[in-house]
Order: sequence, then structure tokens, then C-alpha cells
Amino acid sequence: MSVMRTQIITIVLSALAASSFTVLWMNLSKMLDVGGVSNIPSATRTIVTVANGSTNNATADSGTANSTTTATTRFHPAYENMTQDEKCLRMFEWPMIDHLSSGLDAASDPIDFDNLPQSRHLTAPRMTGKKLIQMTIEVKRGNATSDLLTVVDMSTYVGGTSQPHNENLWHRMISQYGSWASLQVARLRYSLRSTDDRTFFYFPCDVHAALPPEWIKLGNASCDSSLLRRADVLVSPFSDGLLWDLAWDMDFRCPHSEMFRTFASLFSERSLPRNPVGCFVSRQGRGLREVANFREVLAMMNEIFPRVRELKLTSSTTNEETLDVLYECRVLFGVHGAGFMNSVFARPGVAVVEMIGKSEAAYFRNVNMLLGQYYESIRGDATKDLKDEYWTVDLGEAREALWRARNYADEWFRENG
Repeated sequence: MSVMRTQIITIVLSALAASSFTVLWMNLSKMLDVGGVSNIPSATRTIVTVANGSTNNATADSGTANSTTTATTRFHPAYENMTQDEKCLRMFEWPMIDHLSSGLDAASDPIDFDNLPQSRHLTAPRMTGKKLIQMTIEVKRGNATSDLLTVVDMSTYVGGTSQPHNENLWHRMISQYGSWASLQVARLRYSLRSTDDRTFFYFPCDVHAALPPEWIKLGNASCDSSLLRRADVLVSPFSDGLLWDLAWDMDFRCPHSEMFRTFASLFSERSLPRNPVGCFVSRQGRGLREVANFREVLAMMNEIFPRVRELKLTSSTTNEETLDVLYECRVLFGVHGAGFMNSVFARPGVAVVEMIGKSEAAYFRNVNMLLGQYYESIRGDATKDLKDEYWTVDLGEAREALWRARNYADEWFRENG
């Protein structure tokens, strides 16, 4: 079973202040003679191993795919007749900013600074189900040239699953991406200027005593409730949808998302490694999805890689510590878990192999697709589900997948390192 590299043409949106991201995207596509992702040559594919162990060669062409997975995704009716290009542009690329609906016509949508305060409630259908993603922007004072005190009210997330303080990195990243995307809407759609030192994420400290440390990458984190009153611009961010809609979508086709990669670049310098190794994303000592034949797995990995590291990343591991730990990793391997969200911090050219058992979990398949990184899922233990303990890894299946991943990573490094 061969695996071809993903070679997607990335269109860099340099004029971020353009009034229409859709028009800008299409014009750049014509200039580059690619016309979006649907006109990528047919030999260019994102390769994943689907649930039954066969290879899914999913072409990035308007949603057609030779998919043998049994998982089906129930799209919102608004997306049912769209091509994959259109779905990506409306949810996971910069043009999504223009596709959000405020319920106003084009002439009335811009903020009128002569008649403040004004607010905009923006919605769009979620990719799956019948619910909406939604956010609100309230402009209280200022003008088009002011450096506006902008506050993102993170109390939206308090009490939900994806809290900024959640020990699970997947849940924390959902709130980070949702609030970051909301801030981009305020800045780019409505030209609401705010420098980093005038941008704050407000957290209710009566609920959590400590502020989440990673938010310094996005702006200033604060529990000063007076910010809500003093803000020139108050943003209530997206609290659902977006990354959550990737969780079980095994047919997702949005490779190399420039918008998501821009977000991920805030957390990683993406530098090249000195001496790459094979890294096992460990759950040992947790029981849930712990590997029963762990020593045999490490021995098998040592047959493939010059060096092997067991990664034990916890909720207390800082972003900087994660970057240091992942710096040398050429391949990330392990059983499904939030630790795979750390691929956001990994270097370019990393390959990810995830064991998902008999589940159809697509969380990290789709995150790696957005990042444009190599990903393959295997069963690992075909008798186990995500709620089961003590998986016995199929060493033969794992060995074949790790050799494919290493060959890809080695080739990438020879060409780019």
C-alpha cells in the first residue's frame, strides 16, 4: 500500500484588509491558474487509512472521493448541494468572513461610526446538523482610525465542555480557535483596528483562579471585569461549531487551510529539527486507552527509528515545553487522545499515525488535513473502542504504517531540510 505526498498549492492571502475575501481568493486563484482547490491535478491526493484498513484516496475535487469508510456525515441542508471547495471557503478559509450573515444588506452591514453604539449578530450554518455558529460584535465608541480597546468575552465558554481551562488540549484549542476567528471577523470584516496591546481576552476569575497561560500568543488575558465596561469593541465569540464539526467527519476534504495554518503559526516557530526521531504519544498510567503491550510497541519502533521517545504531555505542559519536546519528532504515533492536538506545535514535514480502534473518530485526521500534514489512521486494536482500557496493539499493522510514515518524513526532509 503506497502513500503519496500531499502537494497542495497554497494561496497566501496577503491583502487581509480587502473588502471581499471571496473576490480576493478567486482573483488570486485565476492569477495562479489553479481556480481554488478543485482544480488541483488529479494525482494530488490527501491519503488517509480509513476505518476498515483499506486506503482512502480522497481527491480534493469538488467532494468526489473513493471513500470506503462506513461513517456518514449529515451536512446542514445549506451545504448539501455545495462542492467541497464551497464548503471549505465558507467555513475553514478566509472567505468564511464574508459568508457570515448579519441579516443586513451589503449597504447596511458596515459599521457606521457616526451612529454608535452599533452591534452585529453574525451567524452561519454549522457544517453538520441543523444548528448555527454565531457571534456578536458590539461597537460602543471610537472611529475608523482609532486603536480600539477590543475585549473578547470568554465567559461564553464557561460551563461548557470546551473551556479555556480544560485539561484536554482538544477542548482548549476549540475555544482558542473560536475566539481567534471571532477576533479576525471584527478586525477584517468591519475594519475594527486594535493592536495586540489593546486586545484583551476576559476570563471570569471567580470561576477559575488562574488564567490560562497559552493566551499570551493571542493577546492579553485578564480577569479585570471592568474591561467589559471600558471596551470600545466587545466581542462575544463563536462558542460551538468550527473545529467541533471535524470530530466525526471522515469525509472531510479541506487540505492546507491557510486560515487554520495562520492560527497554528502563532504557537510554533515551525523550525527544522536537528536529529528527528520516532515519538510515541503516551497514555501510559491512565488506564483508558492505555497500551497493554507497551514494551513490545517500543521495541518495534526501535526497529524503524534510530531513536524513540515516549511523550508524556499533560495539562501542565506549557506551549514552550511542548515545542521543545516535539522539536525532534519526525513521526508521532499513539492511541487516539488529546495529545494528538499537539501536532499543531510540530515541525513541518511531521507524519502522524493514530490508532482509533473500531471507532470512526476523525478529530485529528481533519486537524492534520487543515495543517497540510501527513496523517494515517489504523485500527491498532480492532476489538477496542475509545472508552476501553488496555489496548493490545497489532504490531504488524503498526509496523507497516510507521514505515510508510517514516519514508514520507524522510523524503520530505531530504527535499526541504
